[in-house]
Amino acid sequence: MEYANTIWDESAYKALVAELKSLAEPGYKAFQERLCTTSKAEILGVRSPYVKKIAKSVAKGDVSGFLSVCETTYYEEVLLKAFVIAFWRCPLSEKWATVEAFVTGIDNWAVCDGFCAALKIRENEQAFLLEQCEKYSQKAGEYDRRFALVMLMDHLLSEPYLDAAFEIVAKTDCAPYYVSMAAAWCVSVLFVRDKEKTLAFLKTSALDNQTHRRAIQKIVESNRVTAEDKAFVRTLRRA
Repeated sequence: MEYANTIWDESAYKALVAELKSLAEPGYKAFQERLCTTSKAEILGVRSPYVKKIAKSVAKGDVSGFLSVCETTYYEEVLLKAFVIAFWRCPLSEKWATVEAFVTGIDNWAVCDGFCAALKIRENEQAFLLEQCEKYSQKAGEYDRRFALVMLMDHLLSEPYLDAAFEIVAKTDCAPYYVSMAAAWCVSVLFVRDKEKTLAFLKTSALDNQTHRRAIQKIVESNRVTAEDKAFVRTLRRA
């Protein structure tokens, strides 16, 4: 169903939810429930490409109207909202208040990471995004900090932002599991982008032991790292 010309009200939104339910797969629901154990919303079992397709259609129309009626009963509704905001064609600064309001409600890694990957960041928006990543990396919420690190990884791991990226990772409290895993993942991508800087970071960084161990494991598991480099990185494991 197409939603570009939809006038959003309760009836129109219920029709959209009915479409989501029609796309649900019991087997995929069980799989997704095993992956997203922290989601408070009920999981229907709709594959992400179907949700994205609907979101792209919604984003061509009245996004504000959609956001005024959308709900969060189901995981797929939350994911749909994430994608609609991401695909909304307006400058990042103009929709940032909407982004922030959405991030406040994130309660699982899949929505967080899917949202970060779907957001499109123009080159002239990168400096603004870096400021936001710095801010979010220091927030109290586990998924606020994961959002900061995944956005950093997805959109800012290139010059002239590499040094700032290392600094943000170093200053982030990575004690919560999903923050630690994001930091480790970020460091593994940094290794591919700039091996020497990342080696220096691993030798001297303030990463806690758990995140340091996970970062090394991520690098060793990467298909973009040579066997020789993997062998050397293993020597950096802490006792």
